Amino acid sequence: MENFKLRGSNFCTSSGLLTATGAETVYDTTVTITYCINGKAATKTAVTDGVTPTTDYVSGNAITLTASKARCVVWGLIDGGTVKVLAGPIVDWDGTAFKVPPDFPAIPDTFTPFAYQILKASSAAGTLTFGSSNWNATGFTNSITNVLVLPDRPQTS
Repeated sequence: MENFKLRGSNFCTSSGLLTATGAETVYDTTVTITYCINGKAATKTAVTDGVTPTTDYVSGNAITLTASKARCVVWGLIDGGTVKVLAGPIVDWDGTAFKVPPDFPAIPDTFTPFAYQILKASSAAGTLTFGSSNWNATGFTNSITNVLVLPDRPQTS
C-alpha cells in the first residue's frame, strides 16, 4: 500500500547544524542541507558567516524582542536555496518560566524548516532586533534546535 503522507511534503533529510553565537550577528550552517519543497529535492551548501535575515519571510516586518519577552523563530529554505526566517508570536517570560510557551509561526507551503530558535530577553534587555543585535547582547539568550521537520511544539528547555 502506498503512503500518501509524503506526497508534496516539505522536509530535510540532513541537518545544517545551525549556529548563531557570540559578539556577532551572522550565522553558520556547518553541513550541506538536503531538503525538499513539495517533494522536489534540493541542496543548500554549508554557509559561513551568512547574513542573518532581519525580517519575517511572510510579513516583511522586523523581528524584535523587548524585556521580559520571548518568541520562537523558525529558520528555513525556499526554492533556490535562499535562507529565510519566520517569527512566532511574542510571549511573556519572567526570567525562569513562561506563562504560555512560545509557539511556531504559520509555515507556508513554500518553506522548508531546518532549525528553530527560542529567543528570550531578560528584564535587563532593551529592544533586541533579530539579525542586528549581537547573539550575546546583554539580557539576550537563544537556544537552537536543528530539525528535519518541526515537532508538534517548540522545545523550550
